[in-house]
Amino acid sequence: MRRLALTLAALAAGTTGLVTIGAGAASADDYLGDGSSTIPSIHTSGGDPETFYPRIRDGYRDGVRFVAYGAPIVDRATGNDYPQDLTTPQAWSIVVRNSSGYRVASHSETTGENDDPNWWVGGEWYWNGKNLAGVPVGVGTFKVTTTMTNTETGEKDTAVDTVYAKTAMTYPRTTKVRHPGLTSSRARTTSCRIDDVYVGADDDQGLPWGWELDLDCWGGRYALANYRFAVPSNATNVTFAVRGERGCCTNGRVIKTGTRVSSTRYNVRVKVTNWASFTVREVSLTYTQAVRR
Repeated sequence: MRRLALTLAALAAGTTGLVTIGAGAASADDYLGDGSSTIPSIHTSGGDPETFYPRIRDGYRDGVRFVAYGAPIVDRATGNDYPQDLTTPQAWSIVVRNSSGYRVASHSETTGENDDPNWWVGGEWYWNGKNLAGVPVGVGTFKVTTTMTNTETGEKDTAVDTVYAKTAMTYPRTTKVRHPGLTSSRARTTSCRIDDVYVGADDDQGLPWGWELDLDCWGGRYALANYRFAVPSNATNVTFAVRGERGCCTNGRVIKTGTRVSSTRYNVRVKVTNWASFTVREVSLTYTQAVRR
């Protein structure tokens, strides 16, 4: 991805220091429009991610997000009396070609003539990894040409980047999160309680659901909640987490356990005993899965 630095402090101060922003503009005065260059100047181009997996359409790096940003071209006639400055419209385009040079995808837009002259112009485009016929592209190297064109003079600036379509075995980590009240089962003995408590959603306090589950024993044997998760049969490195807070008292136990009960099921249990209480706020399960992409 091509990136060139722009010193905005010099522009704000109105000084005439050199600001390298590409082929078209040479100074802060040029940038603000006092005798500005009419040649477009690309500041940022390229794709993220550079390596993508278009063959398996599972939402993981199926395509690439491209950016095309350049320096504004300010209309000389208006001078630099911001905010009256007007920017000259620029057309920006992105063309993706395969290793044989054939165009497989493209996109183009035109910037407005009254954009803020103190900001980069251009935009972003998400390519879904498919060719012009709507079929996912094959494995290979793709050249991406970004062009910005002055719509009044026809002058251009061009940048060329590369992205790679691949197939590979990947090992992503997946996390599943469970609402504290959505238990698979619950059980309690005499002198123990299990209560769903609405406390109101509060992201700052870590309560995105707005609900808590209170397990509370006053001398009873136990109160427990089970949370059953489905996992792929090839899931490995399975870990669980129970987020919450212990309350009264100290002469009881809070027990959190995780058990893989079958190749495709995992159970997380939260249990309090004797004189103890615990507030469950969130239960999560994370695992690694081998995925061919």
